[in-house]
Amino acid sequence: MSRKTKQTHGGIHTPLMACYLAVHDCADGLPVIAFKMEKNQDTLRKKLDSKQTTHHLTLAEAMHILRITHDPRILDAICTEAGVIWVDEEALPEAPADMDVLRSGTELMNTAVQVLTELESALSDGSIDEDEQARLKQRFLALAQAAKQIAIIAEQFEE
Repeated sequence: MSRKTKQTHGGIHTPLMACYLAVHDCADGLPVIAFKMEKNQDTLRKKLDSKQTTHHLTLAEAMHILRITHDPRILDAICTEAGVIWVDEEALPEAPADMDVLRSGTELMNTAVQVLTELESALSDGSIDEDEQARLKQRFLALAQAAKQIAIIAEQFEE
């Protein structure tokens, strides 16, 4: 596995940082991912380094990393930048029953409580710093995803 050197705040990252974390947190690590991408390890390492001015990760390379790692942080980062949400519809029940609706509703309420708890924590000192903002973005995205999931499930009960 690759050696990860950057610390994370646990929230929404930039697309580049999300790719960096996806590569370095992946069980295969940077060497295997570079091989699968047909890239030199050092070149990929440099492209994932936000301080590098000579090497830049392309959208095609970011998409390749997403296909290899299936890391949702990349989608979270890209969609947050675009102001959209994504939902993994394959994770939803194909033929939902009443209990699925109740579970989705409970998940929506739990996620809303997590948003409020994070917001309360962030405002405890009177301001929201960059790391707190990133964590709040993550919570708000999760809330929007939970709302969309319950809407998709509810649509399946329409006549």
